[in-house]
Amino acid sequence: MIKLFWNTQNQKRPKTTDAKIIKKHQRDLKWGLYHKKNSNHWLYELLKKTDYNIIETESMIENDDTLIIVDSSIEGKNEFYSKLKLICSKIYLFHLGDETSSFDLSSIYNNCNYVWRTFCSKKYFENRKVQCIPIGYKSGVLNLKSKENIKKYKWAFIGTPHKSSRHDLIFQLSNIKPNFCYKTEQFDKKIMSIQEMNKILSSTQFVPCPNGFVHPETYRVYEALECDCIPIVESTYNYYERLFPNNPFIKIEKWVDAKSIVNEWSNKQILTKKEECRIWWNEYKNNLQESVKNNIKE
Repeated sequence: MIKLFWNTQNQKRPKTTDAKIIKKHQRDLKWGLYHKKNSNHWLYELLKKTDYNIIETESMIENDDTLIIVDSSIEGKNEFYSKLKLICSKIYLFHLGDETSSFDLSSIYNNCNYVWRTFCSKKYFENRKVQCIPIGYKSGVLNLKSKENIKKYKWAFIGTPHKSSRHDLIFQLSNIKPNFCYKTEQFDKKIMSIQEMNKILSSTQFVPCPNGFVHPETYRVYEALECDCIPIVESTYNYYERLFPNNPFIKIEKWVDAKSIVNEWSNKQILTKKEECRIWWNEYKNNLQESVKNNIKE
């Protein structure tokens, strides 16, 4: 039997009084709960063509099960994955988080038959046992199509301007109107509701997607695609070309390069690029669902 077990929220408290270890545990737990809340719709979409039964606890894993496990902060879970290897006939891991790629995860990955992971780096792009997948969109993101399908905002930015690149983005595009800019002081603090964000993105033509705090990738790219917006990404390290060869995103070196695009593109150019992105994204998701289904076997 193929079973799905979501384990990101299960971060066992260490038996120590070491403040650094306890602090890391608290951070891992926070992120595990965050992934469970914000990534579940995306993961279930990837598994749309795969048959499985959801289990709620580790105790429901039985001998010879084929296990799909969604997990994060796995660097301290060697013993757990070694135990799973003894119980399960096959293990398929969806590894979320690990934005810095700073841990040696080979011992854990070697206990799995196949691994899908987010936030990729060179060592994983070239690993035959590991497939790099997008971090996806936050759960609840939905394109609110109107009958008129009018995009009233030229561009929108929703997030934390924590780097000089993001400040430059806002500076360069601020005079292009109408726009929508909602700045938060800290990641995941006083954020806009998903429902309100859906309204904004569904009414926006271009979504500038600056690099994340550590890694180039952010949810923003995929939320833009889900809402039929045109993502504009920074071409740092050619990351998106490596993750998505021949993708239709608009790529810029500096945010000043985006000004003429956002301000001067004709309606025909915008509609053509928007349709190109929509078709590409739907085909990409369909192909990824097929790949996941074909890799997971009892």
